[in-house]
Amino acid sequence: MRVAIAAVFAVLVTVPAGAHTVAEELTEPRALSPWDLLAVAVLVTGGLLYASGTRRLARRGAVHRTGERIAFWTGWAVLLIAVLPPVDALALQLFSAHMAQHELMMLLGAPLVIAGRPLSVCLWGTPERFRAPAIKSFQSDLATTTWRTLTAPVIAWALHGAVIWVWHVPALYEWPVHDEAVHAVQHAMFVATSAFFWWGLLYGRYGRAGDGAAVFYVFTTAVHTGILGALVTFAGSPLYPSYGPTSVAHGTDPLSDQQVAGLLMWVPAGIVLTLMGLALFLAWLGESDRRVLRADEVRRRRRTLASRSGVLLLLLAALAGGCDRTHERDRVARELTGGDPVRGRDAIHNYGCDTCHTIPGILTATATVGPPLTDVGRRVYLAGRLENTPENMMRWIKHPRSIDEKTAMPETGVNDQDGRNIAAYLYTLR
Repeated sequence: MRVAIAAVFAVLVTVPAGAHTVAEELTEPRALSPWDLLAVAVLVTGGLLYASGTRRLARRGAVHRTGERIAFWTGWAVLLIAVLPPVDALALQLFSAHMAQHELMMLLGAPLVIAGRPLSVCLWGTPERFRAPAIKSFQSDLATTTWRTLTAPVIAWALHGAVIWVWHVPALYEWPVHDEAVHAVQHAMFVATSAFFWWGLLYGRYGRAGDGAAVFYVFTTAVHTGILGALVTFAGSPLYPSYGPTSVAHGTDPLSDQQVAGLLMWVPAGIVLTLMGLALFLAWLGESDRRVLRADEVRRRRRTLASRSGVLLLLLAALAGGCDRTHERDRVARELTGGDPVRGRDAIHNYGCDTCHTIPGILTATATVGPPLTDVGRRVYLAGRLENTPENMMRWIKHPRSIDEKTAMPETGVNDQDGRNIAAYLYTLR
């Protein structure tokens, strides 16, 4: 990977800096603008952080899935290809090439990078002296609220759809062709809203384990982008005049070039989105089957434990009129810790706890650096030495090294409320 990144920098330093213009002679070498260099610098920095985080997690024995690493690096490479010549140069000369560039970014690059779970890995790649402040900034009330809002599936879906439609208004679409800064903003909005969209579907509250919401959002995106592609394809005249001279110089009729662009958005993009929707649908069905199996196991354990009179919560639930076990566990966990188990699940992922532990109920928590936290709520001791009380649980979560200086569990800057929320979720694991 270092060789690949070095090669990218070698290409950059040998290409002269300049700015996009549609009038640029096709025979002249394509020049990288400062905005191109900034985009490449962001990608290279992200790649270095991910590579560093992967190595550090491997040294700790973390199980970082091969498929996730492949997804990240594939998406990273696609984004890099999309912002470098010849793709970026051709995008300003052919409308069809520009459309292909955007589809590469939104349908391949962004979702594949997100599938690689980059946030927690990149945080591990941050130098240790910067890691705690970085985590603290990510966990501020403003950052948390903003992130949850932007990745809420319905909001991310609406933002992504609006950005696609608005930027394809002819006057707005031609603006980036003449202004490199606007071109960079356009690409940033495409990639960012796509990332919010896929993060919300894969890891949000309504992701693969949700009620099929992810499937709905993907298929409706395929429908409305397909409609836009059809409108572009069947337009009777060129909608984007700036591409007229350059498309002719390439030996292509402007209207034919526009039709190819519309078909790219309509057919191949529709196929990719449909396949992604089907994959999410199958994952949803699989999760439903696992829920049924878990429910059967819960009922079996409930009968066994009830016959032995072994669990006080079950007896209390029965005396209260047969309250649902999950609801009762949540209620007790809230009373014990003063936290919210639902927010605790989000905090576990945000602080990277899922990169070290296997945690029931959290799809991304399958690592083996630390011990599995199955049934941690009813264990007698924490870390093999600390009495399992709410106060000790929260202290261990927030400041593990104050209890055991040699522990591999890092100080991640968990604040008091998040500590309560995480403890609340862990106390539901009984």
